[in-house]
Amino acid sequence: MRPVLSIQKEFPFSESKRLEFRAEFFNFTNTPILNSPNTFLDVYLGQINRSQGERNIQFALKFYY
Repeated sequence: MRPVLSIQKEFPFSESKRLEFRAEFFNFTNTPILNSPNTFLDVYLGQINRSQGERNIQFALKFYY
């Protein structure tokens, strides 16, 4: 499982209006997630050639009225 970090902050303007800022960091430690070893009978048998799960950052801004 990839580490996830989420940060949220609300800025009130009045009783009914507010602005919400959110940032989500998926795999924020940038830890490589390795794929399964190669199982084909060739020179790469048993080797891990690829990984997945690079760091992704997502920002959101919402205005409630």
